Amino acid sequence: MAESSVNWTERAWQLDAAEIGVPRVPLHVLTGEAVDVARFFQRRWSAERDPSGKVVVPGLELCRGYGGITPELGQEILELQQELQAAQSAYILTVAPKAEAAPTERAHFVLSEISAVLEWFLDDGVEDVKDAQLDRLNETYRDAASQDALAAALDDYVALASRYRAELDGLGDFDAALLDEAKVLAAQLRERSAQRIGPQNISAEQRALDLRSRLASMLAQRMSAVRSAAQFIFRREPSIVREATSAYQRRRRAEQRRKSEASSATEAETAVAAAKE
Repeated sequence: MAESSVNWTERAWQLDAAEIGVPRVPLHVLTGEAVDVARFFQRRWSAERDPSGKVVVPGLELCRGYGGITPELGQEILELQQELQAAQSAYILTVAPKAEAAPTERAHFVLSEISAVLEWFLDDGVEDVKDAQLDRLNETYRDAASQDALAAALDDYVALASRYRAELDGLGDFDAALLDEAKVLAAQLRERSAQRIGPQNISAEQRALDLRSRLASMLAQRMSAVRSAAQFIFRREPSIVREATSAYQRRRRAEQRRKSEASSATEAETAVAAAKE
């Protein structure tokens, strides 16, 4: 890949806090699927036309100028994927190799898992108080950079998730034991914050984590733009749309359907048994 003329790190630091979102998939899934989406974009960019100029096979170029779709988008995704990988490596190297160091990385992972499973579980197409509660949490902890803020986020997300612990356990491979671990991590974070252990290392770690989050958000936004455009342009060709969708999200939806069907079957069996009594 040719060297980029875009300084993605500089652009990442220019983002406002409101522009930074939390990707709804784990980091390794995001970086892996980014390449697939970029290749899809490059493969499906140009529309095929007959000699008269009539479109016979649509292409993403038909969305050019709308929804963030530009000819450079595929290349931008590849570049951001590499930048994100580099930022992840840099972040790992900033973590002090002390057993007593604050478990910041693990805490962010656990928080992302809890947030992701709640987003999926509560996304039933009906806006109710549960959605409002999750929206409030997302807004409150959009930029939880300090140890105390991260600890508070863990506690509050666990408070909401614990209400649905049984339903969440196993959904999309989510382990409900993370809810218990989150409470322990929150306590550890607060303790480390109070002790002020390794302030220089913590500062470097937080900055590296912030950059990683910003790059991940930029990458996720561009991937989402491609997928949205694909759903529209290839709306009559579901097999093509599938090429751009997330295999990870498809597996999660399939798991949710399986659990829903199993639950419905159990309820039906219970109703039949009750009727016979």
